[in-house]
Amino acid sequence: FSFLLIISSAAFAQDETGFKFSVGPELGFAAGSFSNTHSVGTGATLQAEYHMFEKMSLTGTVGILFYAGKSQGNNLKNNAQTIIPLRGGIKYFVAGGAYIGAQAGVAFLGSYDKYVSFAYSPLLGYEFNTKSGKSLDASLKYDAYSGGNGTIGAIGVRLAYFL
Repeated sequence: FSFLLIISSAAFAQDETGFKFSVGPELGFAAGSFSNTHSVGTGATLQAEYHMFEKMSLTGTVGILFYAGKSQGNNLKNNAQTIIPLRGGIKYFVAGGAYIGAQAGVAFLGSYDKYVSFAYSPLLGYEFNTKSGKSLDASLKYDAYSGGNGTIGAIGVRLAYFL
């Protein structure tokens, strides 16, 4: 978290040189074997971006997601899974506001499985302007977390507002 604070203060100090921030809710759907024990996840993320070249930005993201545990019968229910991802990555704009991207880093898992994992997320997205001159970022991604007890994954949707 101290890493995010350092990035945040540097970003606010250098906003005119290409830094921007977005914040927004996320919705995830457990995939693969993770979907046997968990269902829908909700949460939020904060993303810092540094626009390096005409079509490319570097990203840094931190957030928190909560996946609901599924019932296993006999009045047993899996505990919820909390995931705190900390990832860095790249966005490449292919046409207009449409982009492809990838992020990698670590995630802290708690509640159901408790471990630190390698986190990676390929994504597709679109940035569009609002009438007020601000921007929104909508993305579709696959989140994967490897370590501890194997790999868990989820298909996620993020809708973020640029501050």
